Formats: sequence, C-alpha cells, structure tokens
Amino acid sequence: MVILERPFVSDLMVDTLKKNSIPVLRNEMSELRVSDGVVLGDQAFSDEYKKAGKLYTVSENALGWIYEHIEDKRFLDSISLVKDKSAFRSICRDIYPDFFFKEVSVNELEKLDTNSLVFPCVIKPSVGFLSKGVFVVHNAEDYRKAVESLLRDFTTAGADFPEFVVGRSRFLIEEYIRGEEFAVDTYYDEHETPVILNIFHHKFMDESDTSDRLYMTSKRLFDRYEQPFTEFLTHLNKTLHLRNFPMHIEFRYDGKKAVPIEINPLRFTGFCLNELQVFISGQHPMLSFLRGTHVTKEEMWRGKENYTYAFTVLDLPAGDENKTFNEAKFRADYHDVIDVRLVPDKSSGVAATVFLRIETENEGQFDGIMSLDMREYMR
Repeated sequence: MVILERPFVSDLMVDTLKKNSIPVLRNEMSELRVSDGVVLGDQAFSDEYKKAGKLYTVSENALGWIYEHIEDKRFLDSISLVKDKSAFRSICRDIYPDFFFKEVSVNELEKLDTNSLVFPCVIKPSVGFLSKGVFVVHNAEDYRKAVESLLRDFTTAGADFPEFVVGRSRFLIEEYIRGEEFAVDTYYDEHETPVILNIFHHKFMDESDTSDRLYMTSKRLFDRYEQPFTEFLTHLNKTLHLRNFPMHIEFRYDGKKAVPIEINPLRFTGFCLNELQVFISGQHPMLSFLRGTHVTKEEMWRGKENYTYAFTVLDLPAGDENKTFNEAKFRADYHDVIDVRLVPDKSSGVAATVFLRIETENEGQFDGIMSLDMREYMR
C-alpha cells in the first residue's frame, strides 16, 4: 500500500505500482499520476491497511492523512517518535547519555543565552524536511546570524510545506556530530529485525555544508559498512521497537560509534532517489519492503563490483524559478549520467535530480558536483 504526494513521483515509481497492482490512496497526486491503477478511497484504503499492515509513502506530506485516517496507535506513535527529533533524542538518552541537545520555541531562539550552548552546534526544526532550516554554528556571532536567516526563511518555507513537515513552532539545538555522514534506507520487519537496502555516503564540502547535493554508494561501501550498520540498527531498535516500518535514517559514524542525525518515517531517500537501487539491482526498494524480500549484497553488486553510483539533488537557484534545468549541458559536462529527472514543483526548491555511475577508481571526479554553480545550468 502506497500514498503518493508532493513534491515528486517518478515515472519509474508509477510503472512499478501499475505493473504490480499495488493499492494507492486516491488523492490529487494519484489522480494525476496513476488514475488507471488500483486507486482506493479513504475508507477502502484504511480498511486495506488493517489487512496488509504495511504502508509506504513517497513524502512526509502524506503524514497528515495518516494521522487522520489510520487507527493504529502503535503505528502512529512510532511515526511521531522518529519524526520529532527532540522526542527521538529524549528516548535515546540512555544510548547517548552525554549528548547535548536543547529544544526551544521560535520566540526563545532570539532570547537564548549562547553561554548555555556547546559549540559547534546545529540548529534545525524539531520536525523538518530535507535540509530546510538547518544551520551549523561555531560561536555566538554565527548563532545570531543563523537565527536571523532562519526566521526570515521560514516565513517562506512554512507556506510551501505543511506544519507537520516543517514544524515552525519548535527548534532543536544539538551538539555537532563528528564523523562521516551516511544515509541508509532500511526497514524493520515483523520481528523488529533491520533489513538494509541502500547505504549512501553523504558527501559535504566542509563542516558548514548542510546540503543534500551528493550521495554515493558502491560494493566497497557495502562491504565495509553493512555489518556494523546492521548491528547499530539492531541496537537502536531495542529502544525504539519499530515493526513493519520503512525509514530513511541519517547518522554520523566515526569508525566506532554511530549517532543518528534524523529518521524519516515510512519512506526511503526522498525525491525517489532511493531508486538508484533499481539501476544497480533491478528491484525497487519499495517492493522489497512491501513483499518482505530483498536482493542480497552479492546479487546487488554482481558485475558492478568496480563501479561507484551516485545521485545528486540539484537546487533551484534563487531568482531562476521561471527557468528550467539545462539537461543537455549537464550531460555534456558529466559523461556518466544514467538518468535525469526534472522536478516540476518549484516550491520544492529543487530543479532536478540526477543518477550517475563511474568506475570506483575515478569516483573523486564526483566531488566537483558539490561546488557546482547551478546558475550555469539553468536556461
């Protein structure tokens, strides 16, 4: 069972839903994209969920409908727990007893005594989407500038996303987490056991970079991290007790300890970027969750052992809202493009997403994407 919502649904997702006759909730997006598929009204979809016990969404814009129509307290409590970053930090206090975090209201942001903070730290919405409203600050002056920018930006962001997606009323201030950042698409099965589908290295230019610009994966990455990340997810669920629950989790790992940054419930990597898996293994990760089967690491990487795959979120430059992404120029500059997906919904702030592949020994060539000036690729 799947709920389609803004800001983006790929053609590959639509084809997969139709081919496998997967029930979809009737709403504006499904009427637009899969009106000839198995589309169910509110009550029929709710009733079907009671039988199936599994639900997948493509965006957290679907959470409002779920809270209103799904009568499953355990399920709803699980969503609220992982979506609310402050609540998540609180319940994990026993796992990370020395981790500094503080939740404040919008009004408290400007009045806060910065002497009470641990620098460097991160300011972000307690409930958020993508990297909207996320700031890394290193001192009191950084904090002042971040708050000014945050309050200004959220006047606009609040109009683009529902309250339960970008929660404007509360913000989390927490210590900066050291280590390399990873993004993992996983689900907990009916036995609360984690199944890892995607492992991505989330690359940044520096400590102040909070963008979603570049993610990479390879067999080498799976060989190194699949086991320790599975152990980490297993340990985490001894506290969370999630079951039949798909999610996208981001965390920092210093080689010894993994600390979660955030968990996005009921979906895998946003903008359908989890579908990089399809180009590698041939199976859609949504199907892996719904059917309880997945491609093993050995099957996934057979014949692709020497390649690194990547995807990039290309932002829409301010002032270029009436322009479109110059796909031809991008393909000319980057010769290992697998697929380009234009994002028609301008409110998302994304112009396009791109899937790429390169021989692992040359993967350093992807680094230039992080500093890409998107104004050069708009027309």
